[in-house]
Amino acid sequence: MSEPDGGDAPRGPLGQHQEQRDAFEAARERHDAIDARFGMAVLAIAGLAVVLLGSGLFGGPRESLWGGAAVVVLFFVVRAFQTRTINARAAAEVRRDIHDRHVKRMTGRLADLPPPAAIIPPGHPFASDLDLTGQASIQQRLDTTHTTTGAKTLAAWLGSPATRPVIEKRQAAVEELAPRVELRQELEGAVLDTGRDRLDGNPFVEIMGKKGPHAERPWLRWVCPILPVITVGLGLAGSAGIVPAWVFLLPLAVQIGIVRQTEPQSREIYAAFGAKKGFVDAFARLFRTVEEARFEAPLLVDLQERLAVDGLVPSQQMRRLERWVSWYEVRESGIVHVVLNPLLLWDLNCLIGIERWMKNVGQRCGMWFVILGEIEALASLAVLRHQELGATMPEIVDPSEGLHAEGIAHPLLPVDTRVANDVALEGPGRCLIVTGSNMAGKSTLLRAVGVNVALALAGGPVLADAMRVPRLRIRASMRIADSLQSGASYFQAELARLRTVVHRAEEDPPILFLLDELLRGTNARARHIGARAVVQHLLDRGAMGFVATHDIALSKLEDERPEQVHNVHFTDVIEDGVMTFDYHLREGVVKTSNALRLLAEVGIDVPDDGRLEDGVAPAPQAIRS
Repeated sequence: MSEPDGGDAPRGPLGQHQEQRDAFEAARERHDAIDARFGMAVLAIAGLAVVLLGSGLFGGPRESLWGGAAVVVLFFVVRAFQTRTINARAAAEVRRDIHDRHVKRMTGRLADLPPPAAIIPPGHPFASDLDLTGQASIQQRLDTTHTTTGAKTLAAWLGSPATRPVIEKRQAAVEELAPRVELRQELEGAVLDTGRDRLDGNPFVEIMGKKGPHAERPWLRWVCPILPVITVGLGLAGSAGIVPAWVFLLPLAVQIGIVRQTEPQSREIYAAFGAKKGFVDAFARLFRTVEEARFEAPLLVDLQERLAVDGLVPSQQMRRLERWVSWYEVRESGIVHVVLNPLLLWDLNCLIGIERWMKNVGQRCGMWFVILGEIEALASLAVLRHQELGATMPEIVDPSEGLHAEGIAHPLLPVDTRVANDVALEGPGRCLIVTGSNMAGKSTLLRAVGVNVALALAGGPVLADAMRVPRLRIRASMRIADSLQSGASYFQAELARLRTVVHRAEEDPPILFLLDELLRGTNARARHIGARAVVQHLLDRGAMGFVATHDIALSKLEDERPEQVHNVHFTDVIEDGVMTFDYHLREGVVKTSNALRLLAEVGIDVPDDGRLEDGVAPAPQAIRS
């Protein structure tokens, strides 16, 4: 469905989505009003038809019959127009909902979106620390997939860095899909039109490996078409007095036995094809959208070409299947199915065509859903590229060139509150030690770097003015929780997390470590000694990364390893007695602390500390290590 004409759209993708959402809502209301008028007309025409036909049939003038017949034709014409209006209203609702979801993504209202259909399992080395998947996550911000395979593909890409050639192919595909808003929304609308939020092709694929009743009992392929003809023929002959009336009950009893014996398999296959109407048709529309698109990016062209089976594209193959499934849906017709199934072996005769399709096509259709999931994942990454005016495609470089980001920011922060910073790690064996006041932005910086690196290594855009990213193994220890169930203390939980950070740190590609307040679960002296040991262990093995800490003494590593360690900080600023934060990264070690001031603000008497009065902060600078 094309976009309604909403006039001059406000500048920027957010304004465009808001305007299109409102325009489609107005279109929905307009179609709703027209439908109401059609409904009244249909009732009036139906009443007139009954009156005229009744008059003609029961002694009235013959002209009444002709008039009634004409009114019946008019009824069907008006009903056809009403159906078109109903379909247009439903299409407008779908497009309105699509634009509304994009508005929610762009304004940070992630809690109002459906939860992600796939998550990265617990124990992943960085997913939970960086909020990659789950509620209020990067995945939820990106996810426009509407198949479970698409959701799983997107989650897997975010959590597993690809190789450089794969990344570069995905980047080209994302760049092509980013401006193609209509194509991406057609992919979304194909599923939402069914009333579902997501389709799962896995049961469909799984059933392809199972044998249906005809495969296990080949004789059914001959019996099922022939036996009902005999049964019905004997029934008609019995009613005509040619044979005894009870004779047709013999083959009917055989048919009832066959139905009872094969019913579990019939029900299983029907469920796998989407017991609810529209399952096969929705996938056919998804595939047709992909098939009809004209792509130039090599990855998209390759995915599109791999869809064909026996010279037919999936939508054509699915359309052949849909014909059989539509007949099979008589199962939903209650008493009609109860009569037809034993009398005509309805389900089994439908299954002849379905099983033939499964044999010829179904065994090779699993790849369809994998390919569709990849295209959906690419389209989701393209959403960020299109909607975030500050998003760019990163350059993938050799690890020896280090990690460089200009104007890097966190994609989950609202646009009006984001503060971008420049950071750089000149190569393996380098780190930035980030000190700073509470709430000043240390953890946010680490997450901004980690999230953008994960996006870059998935083949997606980054929220930065420019970024050069080597292929890295991200490892994080930022969000630690003790476990009452396992009896693990906070310190034990942190040690387990650190084990994943330092494990095989000397291997390629290098580790990017993101460490926030190391060893919080022990005393100050042990924390300092242990944190120094962890950082030195990683640097000696060629890892690179960031360490956020309140331990000012840890910053002395810069004096000991000036070529490897660099100190940077965030700070608070006091203006007219009010504490504020500018979230800008500065050179050197923080000179102030707001912890005692925050205690005083909640009513706790604390000793005076002259450093609390220092509200002057040095100007922000580009940071390099």
